[in-house]
Amino acid sequence: MSLPIILDCDPGNDDALGILVAVGHANISLHAVTTGAGHLSGDRTVKNAAKTLHLSGRNDIPLAAGALNPILRDRMIAGVLDMTSALDPERPDLEEQDIDPRSSSDLIIESVLSEDVSTIVTTGPLTNLAIALHRSPKIVDSLNRIFVLGGSWGLGNKTAASEWNILCDPEAAHIILNSGIPVTMIPIDALNNVGITPQLIDRTKAIGGKVSDFAVELLQSLVKTFRPSGTMAPKFMPLNDPVACIVAAQSEIVETHSARVDIELHGQHTYGRTVVDFNLRNDAKANVDIVTRIDCDKTHDSFIDALTRLSNLDN
Repeated sequence: MSLPIILDCDPGNDDALGILVAVGHANISLHAVTTGAGHLSGDRTVKNAAKTLHLSGRNDIPLAAGALNPILRDRMIAGVLDMTSALDPERPDLEEQDIDPRSSSDLIIESVLSEDVSTIVTTGPLTNLAIALHRSPKIVDSLNRIFVLGGSWGLGNKTAASEWNILCDPEAAHIILNSGIPVTMIPIDALNNVGITPQLIDRTKAIGGKVSDFAVELLQSLVKTFRPSGTMAPKFMPLNDPVACIVAAQSEIVETHSARVDIELHGQHTYGRTVVDFNLRNDAKANVDIVTRIDCDKTHDSFIDALTRLSNLDN
């Protein structure tokens, strides 16, 4: 039986790959896509999602635009972009599906309260979810789990301390992690093991067809913007956002450990850090299941299987 999900994202090339995987994965039923500012401005992220859904052949999936700014802080936009290909530049050559008139937070609330979906996968800032929770606190009782792609138990990837998705709206992350909703966090420490290898690109290319061609363009663009630095950097650009969808559908490919996770909201050098306590010191209560290991080979296989299935559905 497939898992109904809402995908809350900020496309972005890796988010677009996440949409393709969510549409194509045999164990996922994509109920809705909600977007907000993050990788790009909010008006761009919803357009990129609209292009991706149209190309996937699923114009029936509701798509909503959401938060244009974080709850408190100034909006951040990714500093390293590929303006020559994929979805970082404007793409008037790609058709778009229609955008739902509801906001992302309203679409989340209505979908959850109608009991159509009880799982949300997030691959961007958590602003839309925090707003939805503020507007309708009772969704807490209807959500089984949120899969959050973001955070780290070690170093950051935007600052020395902070990971990008959390840093974009730390206050929203604080709200979600303290909401009582079960959360699985997929941090960059674990994601660094699942890279965009030349072999993965070749396997994607071998599928053939417009979905495959688009996915290859997205993968190659991500590789182009990869800026490894320091001795702790991964060898390959991490696959990132599609992994969150795969983890939600296939829990058997990961190892998780419960921990207490708090968001640093005041530090001069550590603002946005996910402070992870696996040892539950001082009688702390665990509030997050953290993915600590991801099977790279099985994740790559699932990625290819989802794109192949989507390509076959399109034929």
